[in-house]
Amino acid sequence: MTQTEPATPPAVDLRTPESVIIRPWPKVVFLYPTFLFATVFFLLRWLDWVSPTTLGNVFMAVLLGNLLVFSFDFSRIKSITIVIGIIAAALLILWVDTKWDLTGFLGSALRAIDIQMNAQFYGFFSIGLGLIFLLIFVNSRFHYYEVNAREILHHHGYLGDITRWSTEGLEMNKRIEDVVEYALLRSGRLIFMPASSKQAIVMDNVANVNRIEERVNDLLSVVAVRVNQRPGPG
Repeated sequence: MTQTEPATPPAVDLRTPESVIIRPWPKVVFLYPTFLFATVFFLLRWLDWVSPTTLGNVFMAVLLGNLLVFSFDFSRIKSITIVIGIIAAALLILWVDTKWDLTGFLGSALRAIDIQMNAQFYGFFSIGLGLIFLLIFVNSRFHYYEVNAREILHHHGYLGDITRWSTEGLEMNKRIEDVVEYALLRSGRLIFMPASSKQAIVMDNVANVNRIEERVNDLLSVVAVRVNQRPGPG
């Protein structure tokens, strides 16, 4: 009489996480370039290593450029249109410059801009934004989403409130709607559609969104394999 070998359980990839933490961030985190420039410019202004006008003009350009992130959604089509528009404007300026000294006029106009701030301005700007970022970081420890093999948990509130949705029949979509935001933090939007809920779970400004999506897919695919490989009735 032959003995039946016990069924060997399917191998489990130990690299697959048991849960994935997802933290949506507010849009103010995209001001981190301005924060970095303010910090560096405070030191340069305090040590008096660079012209105050140069620092002021550059800082104002960085700040205004950084605020564009809050003003528009730079989709792929819109970004390509803007790049083409800038190239067309540059070519037009060069063509006009062959008839009139347009670049000389623009250069003198730019050199006439004289924006100056003292070291205290840069210092207080840097400290203020730094405190805001610190509060956001602390808040993110209490407000976040956790995806595990069985459910999605929304941790919210400072007393540990939790909302749960089952992952059975879960659908997930990823959208990168703003090229600039993706360039700054590799961020995007994740949309979860649980079968048990009529309302989608939308998570905006998720940093490293491609990596998060990959980890969630790995987690849920391992769960699906485990379910599909369960032995049937003998």
